[in-house]
Order: sequence, then structure tokens, then C-alpha cells
Amino acid sequence: MKNFIIKPFWFLLIIIFLIWDRGAAGLNSLILPSIGDSYQALKEIAISGILVKSFLITLRRTIIAYGSAVVVGIILALLLHRFSLMRQTFRPLITIIQATPPVVWVSLAVVWFGVADDLTPIFLIFIVSLPVIFVNIFQGLEEMNTDLIEMAEAYSTPRFRILKEIYLPSLLPALVSALSIAFAFAWKSSVFAEFIASSSGIGYQLSRANSLMATDRLFAWTIILILFMLFVEYYLLEKLKDYVSRWKND
Repeated sequence: MKNFIIKPFWFLLIIIFLIWDRGAAGLNSLILPSIGDSYQALKEIAISGILVKSFLITLRRTIIAYGSAVVVGIILALLLHRFSLMRQTFRPLITIIQATPPVVWVSLAVVWFGVADDLTPIFLIFIVSLPVIFVNIFQGLEEMNTDLIEMAEAYSTPRFRILKEIYLPSLLPALVSALSIAFAFAWKSSVFAEFIASSSGIGYQLSRANSLMATDRLFAWTIILILFMLFVEYYLLEKLKDYVSRWKND
């Protein structure tokens, strides 16, 4: 988490809080709640148990769909890299999926699945995350040094050793990048789907706060979302990057 705990960031954060505090002093709380009001709303959410319950629901949906997208995306990238016919057939389809706005997919999910607590968010997360995983891994495969692979095959090197010593080290940077970007997409997609078509999760709580014009709760939930993504990006993913770096250097 060393990249997160840096003085310039904290200096910027102080400026943001000062602007927020000054802005809230001159505006109606429905437009911009104060820091104190937002903190109080956050405290109430935590004490009531809604925070943990909603967070775990959203996290579960995200992990299921994100994990599935990672597995399918990697398999698709390997297959399309290996077989030209599959590449010519399915590569444009991935582009179409990637180019279609999430609002279209969530609208279709509501038509297909109804306002389903799990199906609609999981579908949207999967369909949004899949192209990100696929494109990064596929690009990594395309940029791989084929001379090394051909040389290894010429010397009858076992396939498992080729995968472990050539494919894996070459693809790790692309994989880490894909995991990082896709998770951000997955988390936002989960909240968006819950906001539109669910009766549980953080997105639903945001929708509820919006309909009740509880701006302080909107800010409280937004702070929770931001803190979680900062934790993922600057702690979990940093640990993964450090591990990958050490593994490649060993």
C-alpha cells in the first residue's frame, strides 16, 4: 500500500475536503450535505447492519461474475490465438459486445430475466468484464516472442514446460492489467445493475437514497464504494503486482 500513502495524495484530499466543507456551508443539504452529515449517515448505515449486508451481497455478485469472466476470457483468448477460423468468427463478436453500452445490456437483462436480484447484476458484470479480460490476454499472446516457442518446440520441450516458462511469464503483465481494469468495470457494473434492477445490494441502497432524496446517504454510500476500490487497487492489486514481480525475477 506504499503507493497509496504518499504526501501529495493527502494534500489533495485535504483540499477536496476544504472545498466540500465550504461548498456545503453555502448550499442546501439536499444539494450538498456537509461532511458531518455524511459521516453521521455513514455511521447510521454501519450501526444498522445495512452496510455489511449490502456490501457482501454486491461483493458476492461481483466475484461470481468477475471470476467467470476471467476464466472464459482467458480460454477464449487462447482459442482465438491458436485457431484462425475461430479468430475470424468470434473476434468481431467480442468487439460488438465491448462497443455496446452497459445500459443496453442491463435493459436486455431486465427483459430476459426480469428484476432478478442476482441474474441481472451477474449478467451485466460478466458481459462488461469479459471483453476487457479477453482483449488484454489476446494482445499479450499476439505480442509474445514466437521465436522462443518455436525453438522450444524444435527441441521437443514438454508442452507444460513451454506454458510455465514462456507463456506464463510473458502473459503475467497483461493478466495483472486485465484483472485490475476488469475488476473496476465489474464493481461499477454491479452497482449500476443493482441501482436499475435489484432490491438488494449497494446499488439498490443508492437507488433508495436517491428516491428518498437522502443526499447524505448517497454521499455515505459513495464514500464506501470509493474506499473499497482504493483498498483493492492500492493494497490487493499492489500485493499481486509485487508477487508477480518477485516471481518473474526469481
